[in-house]
Amino acid sequence: MTVTAPPLPPSLRLAQAVGIMTSAFLSGGVLAVSYGFVPSMSQAPNTLLVREWRTTYGRGVAASPAIAITSALSYIYLSYNLAFTLNQHKAEIYALAAFVTGSIVPFTLIFMKNVNGKLNQKVEDSKHLGRSEEMNESKSKKGENAQALLDWWAVMNFTRGMLPLTGACLGIYASFFMTS
Repeated sequence: MTVTAPPLPPSLRLAQAVGIMTSAFLSGGVLAVSYGFVPSMSQAPNTLLVREWRTTYGRGVAASPAIAITSALSYIYLSYNLAFTLNQHKAEIYALAAFVTGSIVPFTLIFMKNVNGKLNQKVEDSKHLGRSEEMNESKSKKGENAQALLDWWAVMNFTRGMLPLTGACLGIYASFFMTS
C-alpha cells in the first residue's frame, strides 16, 4: 500500500500559481529587453542609445526586485509548509526555486554593477548634448564605447533573465510533475 500526501489546501495552490507566474513573468520581461530592445536600439545614435537604455533600466529597477521577492516568498511559503510532510522533496525543490529566482537581485548588484556604472556615466556625459548631437567616443577604450557596453550588458542581462526562468521551471516541476 502506497502512502500519498493529501491534496494541497487552496493557500498552497495559490502560492504555486503566484510563484510560477511571477518568476516566468520576470524572466520574460528581462529576456525581452536583451532579445528585443537591445538589438533594435543598436541602430540608434549613441546619445539616444544610452538615454533609452537608462529609461528601460529605470523601469526594470522599479519593478523587478518586487516581482522577484514576490516569487521567492511564494516559493519559500511552499517550502516551509511542505518541509515536514510527505512532500519533503517538493519542499527542497521549492526552496531551490526561491533561491534561484531571488538571486536575480544580488546577481544584478554584484555582476552587473560595473557595466551599469559605465552606461550610467555615458548617460551623464550625454546630458549636455542636444537631441541630434552625437557623443564623441573616439577616446573610449576598446570595448567601452556605448554600443560595446550595451552589447555586454545585453549578454549579462540575458544571463540574469535565466535565473527566474530556472525558478519557474523548478516551480512547474515541483507543482505538476513530482509525486508525493
